Amino acid sequence: MSFILHAALAVGWLTAAGPGGTLAYVAGTEQEDQCVMVLDLGSGQAVRAGRGDRDGAPQWSPDGQRLAFETNTDKGTLICVAGADGANPKTLGAAHGANTDPRWAPDGKRLAWIAEDEEPLQPAIVVGDVESGAETRWGGEKTAALRPVWLPTLDLMKAMDPSEQDAGAAAALNALKGEADAGGALVAQGLMGAPGKLSTEVLLVTASNAVPMLPLLVKDSARYAEWCIEPDAKGQQLAYESNDGGDREIFVIGRRGIVNVSNHRAADWNPVWSPDCKWLAFESFRGGRRGVYRVLVGTANVTPMDTGAEYDCWSPAWSADGKWVAYVSDRSGSPQIWAVPAAGGDAVQLTKETGYALAPAFQPKAKKTKESGK
Repeated sequence: MSFILHAALAVGWLTAAGPGGTLAYVAGTEQEDQCVMVLDLGSGQAVRAGRGDRDGAPQWSPDGQRLAFETNTDKGTLICVAGADGANPKTLGAAHGANTDPRWAPDGKRLAWIAEDEEPLQPAIVVGDVESGAETRWGGEKTAALRPVWLPTLDLMKAMDPSEQDAGAAAALNALKGEADAGGALVAQGLMGAPGKLSTEVLLVTASNAVPMLPLLVKDSARYAEWCIEPDAKGQQLAYESNDGGDREIFVIGRRGIVNVSNHRAADWNPVWSPDCKWLAFESFRGGRRGVYRVLVGTANVTPMDTGAEYDCWSPAWSADGKWVAYVSDRSGSPQIWAVPAAGGDAVQLTKETGYALAPAFQPKAKKTKESGK
């Protein structure tokens, strides 16, 4: 693979008013040539890190050294893992025809993703070891789910009291906790019901078990559909979208139980946690077009970040220091990546691709380790 410097020019070229660090994103002129790029926000230079064949949204490893993303190959859509400069690429998922939505485990050694073959409406959760390539289906053979995300800790699961459940639910929860202690746990968007009457539910998933979470907390949750489930960095809160209440709202499971934190007649969706776990950035139609907003979870106080009467904004992503939110906007004509100070201020354009730029993801800060002390 050749690593070609790419001209990704910023407006005013990222003066002190813009964010620093490194940003991964997807660039292309059409789906067939979408490629994962990595942009140094200080120098304005971007490196081609992906294969450039229908590459999907990049996900940084916890240490910020590698990227995972879906990509098209002659063996189907596989999961690619590569360095931030595209070095040492390898693919996972060859046992299945289509593999999408990779997310890293907290230890950076495994990935979870969705695998699909020819059977309709049966997407399976697969966990793969990045080094060995070994793959295991999680959640049991009959579990169909989308968009798996690792729980950073088991705090939420451990806070759920089996003694408050009926005998069947208590046994399932106890089995789930035991397996999670050994191998970790995921949350996922489970597909429930029969074809034609499908709904989605928040699932707690381990290697051989999958249990709907909301029925353990509230009654009659099955009549609602839940999407886009995101735990915070501490694993103590869970944000998700739901049509509970009539329209799409953002809910948070945490110390106060289940709280609607967006609470507006317009649709609200795609919650993304700030690094300090206090804020959610999200998308909403409350301004008449797609805009990016933030909400202080403890108060449910919503503030617009970028909205416009003649353009859309979507796909928010927090910087590692929590001071900036990047997002996609077509305010300059084509979808490009912009950023706005989290505390409020003027938007700064970060990319100026010939085609479009999508799916921004800031490189995380390298975490200290006991071995290095760094």
